Amino acid sequence: MELLSRNVAALWIILLEFLLRSVAEEEVLMNTKTETSDLKWTTYSRSKPEWEEISGLDEDNNSVRTYQICQTDGASSHWLRSKLIERRGASQVYVELLFTMIECSSRNTHHRSCKETFNLYYYQSDTDDATATHPAWMENPYIKVDTVAADHLLRKGGEKKSNVKTLRLGPLTKRGIYLAFQAQGACMALLSVRVFFKKCPALTRSLSVFPETVPRSLVQEAVGQCVANAAQPGPNPRPPKMFCGEDGQWVDQPTTTCTCLPGFEASHGELECRGE
Repeated sequence: MELLSRNVAALWIILLEFLLRSVAEEEVLMNTKTETSDLKWTTYSRSKPEWEEISGLDEDNNSVRTYQICQTDGASSHWLRSKLIERRGASQVYVELLFTMIECSSRNTHHRSCKETFNLYYYQSDTDDATATHPAWMENPYIKVDTVAADHLLRKGGEKKSNVKTLRLGPLTKRGIYLAFQAQGACMALLSVRVFFKKCPALTRSLSVFPETVPRSLVQEAVGQCVANAAQPGPNPRPPKMFCGEDGQWVDQPTTTCTCLPGFEASHGELECRGE
């Protein structure tokens, strides 16, 4: 009975460890919700209105900085650009957008010039060199990510519901990026912008320990080492290896020959070597 209980406990530990490793870790590079002062992003427009920075309240009634715009002329282009966001070694990042959009039929504007979408761009740079005129406000040099459409539209007497969109940017090669938002005929509010990347958490598996790993390609090789009281047999053993996927999750099983030293035995699902 005691042996059965130990085996069940070990299986639960393996399952828990598997579930934990399947959850990618996120490192946040920028989050407008946590800013305590004005964002002071750069705007560009040849005509009124322009993007306007205002104070608002989030879903938890915390004060946040937001940007809004409401156009009547869909032929004009209105840009909003963030400050430089350093990528910290990530080759791709994710941008989470929280926004609201007013339905065209609820506005007093010409329907053909009204839009319920906006465009997201980015620009890479090794220096914080963006100005009011550089880079030029157009696609190329800016790289277009997507035309973002609203799933939920605000209408008179309707439910006030916001939209959440997450988009991936990359591959990134320079020090950082600027995000740019282009509105052409939209009446919307950009409630928050969060930029982050995913990484594989530190992992112990098959008597091997692997460090926290940031994927810089489709799969990133991680080199590990044996756990305490374990070693690899042979004169020229290769270190344990495992692969971190671009989604921040470990891929398959590690390649390792780590075994417990004499006088020790594997326990807790091969997470450690304990004295016999």
